[in-house]
Amino acid sequence: MRRGRKIFLLITLVVLFAGIGWLAYANWFRPTRILVVNPLPAQEAEIILNNDSRHIKVTCVAMEEAKSFDRYDAVLMYGRGLYLDSVQLKSLEHAARKGIPVFTNTLRNFNFVVNHNLDSLQIEELHRYFSNPCRENYRNMLRYVRSISTPGRIGEMYYERPKAMPNNMFYHLEAGKYFDKADELTEYLKDKGLYSPSGKRVVFVSGVKFPVENNRAHIDTLVSRLTRDGFNVYPLTATGDEREKMIREVMPQAIIYLPMGRLGNDSLINWAYDNHIPLFMPFPLTQPKEVWLDKYKPLGSGSLTARIVVPEIDGGMTPLCISTQDPSPEGYLIYNPDRERMNAFVGQFERFMNLREQPNSAKKVAIAYFKSPGKDALLASGMEVVPSLYKFIKRLKKEGYNVKGLPSTLEEFNREVMSKGSVVGDYAPAAQEKFMNEGKPLWINKEEYQKWAEEILLPEKYAEVEERYGKAPGSLLARGDSIAVAALRYGNILLFPQPRPALGDDDFKVVHGVDVAPPHSYLAPYLYMQRAFDADVMIHFGTHGNLEFTPGKNAGLSQADWAEVLIGNRPHFYFYTTGNVGEAIIAKRRSHAVIVTHLTPPFVESGLRQKYNSLIENLHDAIANPAQNTNSLKREIINLGINRDLGLDSLLSGTYSPDELKRVDSFVEELANEKITGSYYVMGEPYSPTDMITTVLAITADELAYKRAKKDFERGLISKESLQDFTYISHHYLPDAKRYLSQVLSGKVQNPQDGGEIALEVRRLLTESAGAELDAMVNALSGIPVRPAPGGDPVLNRNVLPMGRNMYSINAETAPGPQAWDKGVALAEQTLSNYREKHGEYPKKVSYTFWAGEFISSQGATIAQALRMLGVEPIRDDQGRVMDLKLTPSKELGRPRINILVQVSGQLRDIASSRLKMITDAVRLASEAQDDLYPNYVADGSIEQEKRLIDKGESPQRARELSKMRVFGPVNSGYSTGMLRYTESSGEWEERSELADGYLNNMCAMYGDDENWGAINRNVLEAGISGTDVIVQPRQSNTWGPISLDHVYEFTGALSLAAETINGKEPDAVMADYRNSYLPKLQDTKEAIAVETRATILNPDFIKERMKGGATTAQMFGEIFRNIFGWSATRPGALNDNIYDDLYDVYIEDIHNLGVKDYFERVNPAALQEMTATMMESARKGFWNPTETQLKGVAGVHAEVTADHGAPCTEFVCGNKKLQEFITSSLEKSKAERYRKDIDAAVEERAGSQRLKAESKGFLSKTINSSAAVYIAISAVVLLFIFVMLKIRLKRKE
Repeated sequence: MRRGRKIFLLITLVVLFAGIGWLAYANWFRPTRILVVNPLPAQEAEIILNNDSRHIKVTCVAMEEAKSFDRYDAVLMYGRGLYLDSVQLKSLEHAARKGIPVFTNTLRNFNFVVNHNLDSLQIEELHRYFSNPCRENYRNMLRYVRSISTPGRIGEMYYERPKAMPNNMFYHLEAGKYFDKADELTEYLKDKGLYSPSGKRVVFVSGVKFPVENNRAHIDTLVSRLTRDGFNVYPLTATGDEREKMIREVMPQAIIYLPMGRLGNDSLINWAYDNHIPLFMPFPLTQPKEVWLDKYKPLGSGSLTARIVVPEIDGGMTPLCISTQDPSPEGYLIYNPDRERMNAFVGQFERFMNLREQPNSAKKVAIAYFKSPGKDALLASGMEVVPSLYKFIKRLKKEGYNVKGLPSTLEEFNREVMSKGSVVGDYAPAAQEKFMNEGKPLWINKEEYQKWAEEILLPEKYAEVEERYGKAPGSLLARGDSIAVAALRYGNILLFPQPRPALGDDDFKVVHGVDVAPPHSYLAPYLYMQRAFDADVMIHFGTHGNLEFTPGKNAGLSQADWAEVLIGNRPHFYFYTTGNVGEAIIAKRRSHAVIVTHLTPPFVESGLRQKYNSLIENLHDAIANPAQNTNSLKREIINLGINRDLGLDSLLSGTYSPDELKRVDSFVEELANEKITGSYYVMGEPYSPTDMITTVLAITADELAYKRAKKDFERGLISKESLQDFTYISHHYLPDAKRYLSQVLSGKVQNPQDGGEIALEVRRLLTESAGAELDAMVNALSGIPVRPAPGGDPVLNRNVLPMGRNMYSINAETAPGPQAWDKGVALAEQTLSNYREKHGEYPKKVSYTFWAGEFISSQGATIAQALRMLGVEPIRDDQGRVMDLKLTPSKELGRPRINILVQVSGQLRDIASSRLKMITDAVRLASEAQDDLYPNYVADGSIEQEKRLIDKGESPQRARELSKMRVFGPVNSGYSTGMLRYTESSGEWEERSELADGYLNNMCAMYGDDENWGAINRNVLEAGISGTDVIVQPRQSNTWGPISLDHVYEFTGALSLAAETINGKEPDAVMADYRNSYLPKLQDTKEAIAVETRATILNPDFIKERMKGGATTAQMFGEIFRNIFGWSATRPGALNDNIYDDLYDVYIEDIHNLGVKDYFERVNPAALQEMTATMMESARKGFWNPTETQLKGVAGVHAEVTADHGAPCTEFVCGNKKLQEFITSSLEKSKAERYRKDIDAAVEERAGSQRLKAESKGFLSKTINSSAAVYIAISAVVLLFIFVMLKIRLKRKE
């Protein structure tokens, strides 16, 4: 009994003393626990790193993770963007009632303020600590908080008052050393032995207001590297006018800015360019290295906007990620400079700076151009490449560059480029042999090549090459132990064509990339350029190549990305047409290219107003007076074939209705005013006087016509309907506007007003542009930076003039802008109105194509269309950014919510990922709408999609998650639908359903939210396409149309085919046409194709204009023929039934006596071979039903050109045995034998020749599945081996 009492007493005493001990610890000895809520990673690291007291324990948490506030002794919160939910607020109030101090720092951009248990003096003191961030103030702030929150604790309580920090200062490597003036820093550097008397002055701007002191390894590393290399670096922290003042005070030779938005206003930027001060913009990322290196995780919208998109407006170069933020052992994030990327930046920076000092005679310049395999011309959008290239090199010679051996004539230069600078496909072994024997290639020994590869490439990346294509030298252009490289060397100028980026199964004609490593033959010229040639500068010549579309990240690339590593650490410049801003941005961000814009081809008169003038007058008379609507008018329309283009009846009796006549009037009026471009532009050559006038009118006349019409509307002279009617404006105002502006340009109007002064300014800028491109590039090669400018169609945005500037994009976060929203709403409602008029009901689903160029030019108008269909609208913040969405009330919407599907190009995915995620948010919002007075087809579509996915084997939970996915794009971070590959290799498929299958496999990556970003699921895409009623394709440029640009059939045609395959019916297809910024409109795709066909490829005036051009211009005809073939394969109903007969008449029979055959044989025989081969393949596929005479006529021309000039060696011809046999069967015996011999000379395999043997000559769509099968098979073998070995060991143990 006593023993039990003693034990009880002992336990009681232990508990009592433990309790007393705990109370003593908690009240006197325990460290002060301070919770910091919502700090930036850099602020978190600074707070923790500067806590040197063992009596203080700091915990930093994100806003969303803040809870249990009463477990801490003090709470400090950053008010920037702070929002606490009701549960968190309740916990915070509970802590306040317990007397815990709570402080909110509200220096800027705050919307949430909570302070508890602090008096006004304490709040003011904490504000001083926070507003003067530095090492001492962080340290003493924590000590101060300890003194006021736990004053009774035992331990050091000493703290110092806040140290006042200058708002704008210079600093350097030594923490705590700050300077008001640049001269003070100069003296400091001299005292420390860090100043180089001959060194260049470099201003370094960190992008944040406070001079990070403990967490700045990336800053110290960069400043140390540059200082060690002899530069005098002036780091500064300042904003606004003070930043500009301090930069001007230094008068630097370069500025390095770790960007957070723009460097400054236009005053600072213009001053920098006026003084030839280059701006470099490497950046740190606030994400871990493993996230940065994951190519399937694109750079987030916040980082992309602040670090790249907005800074591009200032024209900054080298957008390289030089540092990441990685967790320390304690868990907080610290900057971790990447050694290789830091070296890459410093290497590029120093090479660029050296261009100023290096004599031109010693500079080495590498120039890459694009050329498809075979005898096709060098290609660039809108540019005549060979004469432009020759003119550029001659300009370099004039500037003192060593161009030894450059031919004295353009003709001789062209012959050398075509013979020595060729591209050969793996489908033509004999052509390979001929090139290696006669083309005088550069021969690279295998050992030397491997040495370069090991020095430049990551081991795992080179292993990918060897795994896919075998050991060097590979199979293409290889002989013995060497690789043949097509190249031309003129002194210190190296020219080479970009090889094909993949071979065999991966041989994607698409210059738009596949998720496979490039072959040895692709790497070799770039490695040679870096190591053997050691180029000071790399130039890509013309829009566009394929390097920037090789696999990898969207921005902030690493050594693991081909587009980055193959350029190497050297300046990279890119001649690019101003009309293609969407793809130019990819080159800027993925290959650190500085863009140098050049002019588009001139706009020329189509000659169609004269042709259709009588019809136009008759139409206007008949519309105004029904008595004039006669049968003869109908016959005139039918004789011109317009009824076929518009789907009107072809009965020779009766008349057309008034509405049908209005359709014809609108169609013919558009034809008469269609803007068409002439022969391709030669850089440095101004437009002819005639072309100058027509181009100025194309840019200025629409604006003047609309302004005059608007004035008449405001005076009550015309109705709002007339103001918004393109046909009315075109007929009543445009002709007079053109006449007036023509008089201004001819000098007949003194002191012109009313738009005349604009026309004169545009002419001046166009004239200046013709030399500006070459001047800008020559200056860039001397270390003079290229000024920034917007890009796009000059007709829509004359601010792109003059040329020779560095294009930038828009801030995606502001899209859709207010004007874009209005246009999008109007076009969405017009889509619904037109569909109801045609079908008597609303469409249930509308499918959209999103492209980067359209997105940039229209400020996101197509996104606005999609949002409007859903009945969702944007919410903007005070900076104009679209940050949230809201439902349009059903009553206000006044119609059903329409379901959508969105297919995106890889380019748009890369530059506007946040907008795609916003679309998914909008779908979720619309699906869950509860106020609907009308049907909700979005909700219905989500339910149907969920059901289809369950039927396909998805779990109910997963099906529910995927039911809102509506945004799809290229798989494996690619850029293409894959359709171009099918067009190029049409001998590899027989049924159109195979194309639909390929499209579904290539475009089934989801790009709608973070969780599923890039995930491949064909079933979801099929469910998304199911039920499509209308397809909407954007058209925002006057420089291309639905048959002159392959991407239109590639996207709209392929989606239409997939929808037809899935749904059993072909959906409607329309084009959202933004080319007239005042009157955007919808146009049926068939009508749009008919307009372009009549205005261009079948128009003798257009053909004559184009025949003034050279080989690249001629190549355009072949491209159009192939695009027509693409439409035949994907959406044949979009074409006029007689299209191939018309092509036969114009190009084979030459009914207009233009000398077509002579022109092509003179400048580009391969283009005519492609055109005739395309017509023959169309006949073989059943897309065209020619007469026997037509068939023999086309085959005969094809064979004659082949006999005179040899096989073209393009894949369309030389890679298609079925086509070769079909052509042979259409020829007379003697011609057939000769043709067979000519083709065999290119494609026949010879003894000892090497060729990549593909397991199956398939497409990317099949590669996806076959690759997966290979991995599964390998895994199965490995598992089986492990199982057998384990069984053997167990038996031995027994």
